[in-house]
Amino acid sequence: MEINGTIYKILQQEEVTFGDGTKKMKGGFVIMREGEYPKPVAFEVFGEERLSLMNGLALGMPVRVSFYAESREGKKGKFYTTLRCFNIVHPGATGNMPPATDNPSYSWSPTGEQKPSGQGNDLPWSDDEVPF
Repeated sequence: MEINGTIYKILQQEEVTFGDGTKKMKGGFVIMREGEYPKPVAFEVFGEERLSLMNGLALGMPVRVSFYAESREGKKGKFYTTLRCFNIVHPGATGNMPPATDNPSYSWSPTGEQKPSGQGNDLPWSDDEVPF
């Protein structure tokens, strides 16, 4: 999924230890969603490589965020949802923003090429390398 907005807040990075003892760096950011009713949306970013995508982000900067939603069940049957970012496109990284994807007749590709939806793989990854 993708969403456009402007950087509202950049969250602190921290080291997270998993149950098996492995450690990874975690960070995140909040964007103010575009549209008629703007709302803040928070994203998590895991791992050094993906954290490097946040380099150059600044408050008020327009961005396009590619992410997936992940839900897990907590105690007492309550569910928690996290939005995990796997790509950020911003003017400082690419020189310009890709076209908006709000138009359902076109999909966005990492190369900036517009193509009609439904023609070929509309996903920014192949079936062999799903980003999560």
